Order: sequence, then C-alpha cells, then structure tokens
Amino acid sequence: MTPLVLASLAAQARREHLLPAVLKSIRPQVDRLCVYLNGWSRVPDCVSDFADDHVLAAENTGAERKLHWADQWEGFYFSADDDLLYPPNYAERMLEALAHTRGRAIVTVHGRVYLGRPKSVHDVAPDGIGHYDRNVPCGRPVNHGGTGVMAWDTQQIQVPTQFEHQNMADLQLAVWAQQHAVPMWLLKHEAGWVKTLAALDPDGLFRTSQRSNHARRNDLLKQQGARQPWRLFELPTA
Repeated sequence: MTPLVLASLAAQARREHLLPAVLKSIRPQVDRLCVYLNGWSRVPDCVSDFADDHVLAAENTGAERKLHWADQWEGFYFSADDDLLYPPNYAERMLEALAHTRGRAIVTVHGRVYLGRPKSVHDVAPDGIGHYDRNVPCGRPVNHGGTGVMAWDTQQIQVPTQFEHQNMADLQLAVWAQQHAVPMWLLKHEAGWVKTLAALDPDGLFRTSQRSNHARRNDLLKQQGARQPWRLFELPTA
C-alpha cells in the first residue's frame, strides 16, 4: 500500500488574504491538509473549507509549528508555507524525488550548502544556493533546506516537532540533520515553478532576520560548526 501524503503549514493572521489561494493550490494533491493558525482568534472560512485538521492558537509560537503533525503521521509529510503557490504537479514531483532517494533523504526545492565552520549565513559553498523560484538545472545534495518546500518519509526519518528557538525552522532542522547524518536532496526545477505571493515581505522571516544582520542564525551556525564541521551527505547507495 502506498503511504499517504499529509501537507501542513503554519499560517499567520496577517496573511489571511493569501491563505485561500495557498490552500487551494495544495489541497487536491494531498490526502490530508493541516493548518496551524499562529496568533489567530478565529478559524477563517478557507481553513474550514479546505483543511482536515487545524490548531487555533492565540499566540504566534513560530514557523516551527508547520511540523506539528510530523510525529503523528505515518507516510509522506510535506511542510509548506502560507505565502507560496504550489504547482499542480508539485506532489507528483516531490514523491518522485522521495522514491529516487528511497525515502532516506529529506527533499526540498530550496537549499544551500555550508562547508567547514561557517561564521555567517553568507559563508556558502561556491554555487551552493538553489532558490525555489529560480532555475535549478539538476538535483543535488544540500545541507540546509527550506521547510516551506520540503518533504520526507516519516517512516524512515523522524523529524522533531519541537525546537529551542522560534522562527528559525530551516536552520534548526538543518542542524538536526547534521547531528543525525540525514541527507538532504535539492529537487531539479524550473524558475517560477513554485511562486511566492509575498515577495520581499518586509515583515517576513528573512527580512526580519536581515535587519539584525542575521545575528541569531549566525550564532546557531557557529554553534554547530564548533561541535563539528558542516558536512554534505550523499544519498545512500545501498
């Protein structure tokens, strides 16, 4: 029996106007859709219409809540974002990539490669960045993936659902993968395959981090590098 697919995302109330389009784009492609309402006082109609499950939380406890259902699900888990439009063949392509890795790697559409002991988020290997909305001509290993465009087989990889810090889901998951020698695979894709609805959002996580020169992210990068150099794990061959 083919494992079922669950997609989940953490939604901010300030992006309510984007949420119907986001949910419509992913709903037909998955067996179950779950939404963590981060900092909401009510359930929006689109969540009632499209989601199979939701959590209504008055406090915004961070982007990590998109992982909320990961330890409860046996099958393929797709973590998504509340500002992205997913193409009609998104699940198909991600499942093909998971089959290519035999479920032994985390698959992502956005990634980068850190090597050695980076001191900054800018200390990336040459040609080490693959952006979700730019052309990536071939699949390749990475060691830092975007959790808004990510998938894995929960029966083989048990991603944690709780992390120490808020709103650093990508980097904290990357650190966890380093510590557990879990490979990540960047999916080949065309520019514009996944589309953003909130380009250059001044209150988005990246721009917010950028205003502090990525201080929190840089600290976490250096902490992991102090334990052991960042490594690039190839796909298992057997």
